[in-house]
Amino acid sequence: MAEQKATGDQTFQARVGPVESPVTLEVHPAAGDLPPWDLDSRLRAVTGRHPRLEAPQKVTGRAKYTYDVRLPGMLWAKMVRAQIPAGKIVRIDTARAERLPGVKAVWTADAEWVRFAGQDIAAVAAISQEIAEDAARLVEVQYEATPFVTDLEEAMAPTAPLVFAAGPAPASPNAPRRGNVTGPLAPATAGGARGGSRGDIQKGFAEADAVHEATYRLAVHTHAVLETHGVVAHWEGGQLTVYASTQGVFMVRAALAEAFGLDRKRVRVITEHMGGGFGNKLHPSAVGSAFAIVACRLARQTGAPVKLMLDRHEEQLCTGNGPGARIAIRLGARRDGTLTAIQHRAHTEGGIGQSARTGGPAGSLYPQCPNVALEEYEVFTNAGPTCALRAPGHPQGAFAMESAMDELAHRLGMDPLEFRRKNDMHPFRRQYYDVGAKAIGWARRNTTPGAGAGPKKRGIGMAHGNWYVLVREAVAVEVRVHRDGGVELFHGAQDLGTGIRTVLAVIAAEELGLGPADITVHVGDTRLPPGPTSGGSVTTNSSGPAARLAAHQARARLAALAAPLLQATPSELDFVGGQIVVAADPARRVSFREAAQKMPGEVIACLADRKRQFEAVRQDLAATQFAEVEVDVETGVIRVLKMVGLINCGTAINPLTAENQLIGAQIQGASWALFEQRTLDQNVGTMVNPNLEAYKILGPADMFEAVPILTTGANAGNNTSATGIAEPVFVPTLAAIANAVFNATGVRIRQLPMTPDRVLAALAEARKEGRP
Repeated sequence: MAEQKATGDQTFQARVGPVESPVTLEVHPAAGDLPPWDLDSRLRAVTGRHPRLEAPQKVTGRAKYTYDVRLPGMLWAKMVRAQIPAGKIVRIDTARAERLPGVKAVWTADAEWVRFAGQDIAAVAAISQEIAEDAARLVEVQYEATPFVTDLEEAMAPTAPLVFAAGPAPASPNAPRRGNVTGPLAPATAGGARGGSRGDIQKGFAEADAVHEATYRLAVHTHAVLETHGVVAHWEGGQLTVYASTQGVFMVRAALAEAFGLDRKRVRVITEHMGGGFGNKLHPSAVGSAFAIVACRLARQTGAPVKLMLDRHEEQLCTGNGPGARIAIRLGARRDGTLTAIQHRAHTEGGIGQSARTGGPAGSLYPQCPNVALEEYEVFTNAGPTCALRAPGHPQGAFAMESAMDELAHRLGMDPLEFRRKNDMHPFRRQYYDVGAKAIGWARRNTTPGAGAGPKKRGIGMAHGNWYVLVREAVAVEVRVHRDGGVELFHGAQDLGTGIRTVLAVIAAEELGLGPADITVHVGDTRLPPGPTSGGSVTTNSSGPAARLAAHQARARLAALAAPLLQATPSELDFVGGQIVVAADPARRVSFREAAQKMPGEVIACLADRKRQFEAVRQDLAATQFAEVEVDVETGVIRVLKMVGLINCGTAINPLTAENQLIGAQIQGASWALFEQRTLDQNVGTMVNPNLEAYKILGPADMFEAVPILTTGANAGNNTSATGIAEPVFVPTLAAIANAVFNATGVRIRQLPMTPDRVLAALAEARKEGRP
């Protein structure tokens, strides 16, 4: 690719959008930025399929996670947690724990009230993990138990015990609170990509020829990440270093600096490798659990490094959950399938925290619908708190909205795919219908739901999902080219397991004409140039543009060194295959290393900030999932046989890892749809499945054929034209599976997970009512 010069306030014409229906978009990059890669860009490294750079370290066990950190003189810490769901803390006695040989320090919480079983009460630090655990069991806590409520519907009753009867409750701005229910909540947004309430909902239903109304219920989900939360905290004078399993090293640094009254430059946070995170590792401590700050306090108190790793029980219990929800959907449409009204009313279960909004899909999936009313409430219960979990609130909202769309299509006698197509003008999503239908074999689906002989019935369904183009602009990347031709890239953002190391290397390799493996990438350290938190599908489209710009600056300096050797001008040169060539005469070339050896010093260092976001085709992200299932109507067991996922994420940086995001979303979505649910004992208020044996997740025996499809397109918005992918591809999965189950059985299951007992109960109810 011939050199593109960094620009001032110039105007560029970019050919963007879906490759089947491109548009020419006028874009105005900020001063010093580059024009975006578009449909006419001839990309090499970016479109290749590259294995992760860190894969050899991970498969050989050389990758160092927080648990693997061992510092001289390190102590182990263990939390003590509340054993009751509600009550007053009368006394915390740590005397026996302090007398245990090997115990070096204790900490007790300032809280007066317990609001869920698992809340922080105390902590101990000792010379070994075993002694710390023994000491924690010696801490005596006296409570005055009070009434509690753990069920969403029960908590909504006016007579329910108040979760926040004493002390302040988490506040939602401008929203009234009655008992445990807060709302209606103020709109999260007004218009734009996120849609929202609009029009006259009563008029919309009056114009409808068919109306569907139903209530959908979803369980609370835990994150079930592979690596539990944990930190190693170490003070050296007034300098605090923390190794953390976190999605946001800079967020953790800011919070710890505030907690201890330090300048941020005196706090360093490191995440070399991380074993997964879906949102509950965004903050310095698990939501509702201050374990990270506790570890730092114990380390300062003892003058020794302290490791505090949560065990699996704690991870499932108190590190934050995806909210359960009860969502009432009412839809209206004309006989020809044109939507006239969408009404969404949701109560989400936040435990002791604030809940996620679920109305995004109802408000924005079908913006052509003129009349939309969204009404949302959050409900407190005596349970662990809600926190962000992969597209917060949107999988729940899409399950309700897209199940209702299928039900309304059935009522109208329309193919659910064609019903959606009629109401969908999204330029990227309109590519998905025919491509996805062909890949899943839509023509094989039952025209009459439940048709087919034998006890094992198959069905096919689909659903749409959405998310938003979110970016963080306070981002920078440094690229260094050494005299021997070696290249390093430095960026502070952490890799939570999705492969940002490789993404950044691919982008830099594109500019420098190298392979991604030729670039050594350093990430996950607050001493490096700033990066975003990894959540909300922001990392690639926040960090990538800065990486491209820094690599481009290095390219320009190398071109200036190579030009005299080739008797050409820098603008005539191309970088390809480790060579710098004259674009018009590729036989005239020098190697990348030869050019680097001409630098006057030992290194060329280029630091680039991410420039502001500019014009894009869309500010929302659209994904679709198709599913095929088999339902045994005698046992109630559902098996997913195949899933086809589609998304256009703009320029797909390294399709191999991008496809992994799609497949991961299908697996996680199937797990939610069929297995996952947090279960609390209604009598004592404690969690009965705080492990990965009783908290069921999809396993290898449940795996299905997973087909990821990245449709071709470019979105502009930044110089890479890339957008996010992790959130939108997860959002439609639950509904796609539920719709396939209906097509297989003719019975609608409106509560997740769709366990065998619920399937059998739904089939029995249908027979009782005389339905096939």
